[in-house]
Amino acid sequence: MFKLIGATLIIGASTIAGFQIARNYHERTKQLRILQQALQMLETEIVYGAVPLHLAMEHIGQRITNVVKTFFLEMSENLKMLDGASTYECWRLSIEKHYQKTALKTQDKAILIQFGHTLGISDREDQMKHIRLTMQNLATEEQLARDEQKINEKLSKNLGVLLGILIVILMY
Repeated sequence: MFKLIGATLIIGASTIAGFQIARNYHERTKQLRILQQALQMLETEIVYGAVPLHLAMEHIGQRITNVVKTFFLEMSENLKMLDGASTYECWRLSIEKHYQKTALKTQDKAILIQFGHTLGISDREDQMKHIRLTMQNLATEEQLARDEQKINEKLSKNLGVLLGILIVILMY
């Protein structure tokens, strides 16, 4: 009886682990898409609305429903609270603080931090160019993430179940 319960627990735990890994592939693709939408909103706020950056970040953070919103809300707070800090520093601190909560990879983080170097230091036209370049870079990463997701999502799920079964077979 205890063997059966133990075997069920092992298979269940490895299955959950496999599904969690698969979920990370899905979440990365979703978060990259949401980041692109957020940057599109930022472009609209800056170029057409002429809204101050801290308000633009706050508006975007309030409209996004994903964990990515924390980047923008934190940036807004940093701009308000960190008197004397550069826009880049506020953006970088925001990314560094909330990056671990996301499914993004280091190359995604690098794109976002690179974007921070150009944020708020040029005119509207130049800002628009930098936002669009960042959106293109994120779109490229999203396509790579989709390809990776197609390959690895189903594999992770199946591997989780099969690994649990293998452990049970080896133990008993």
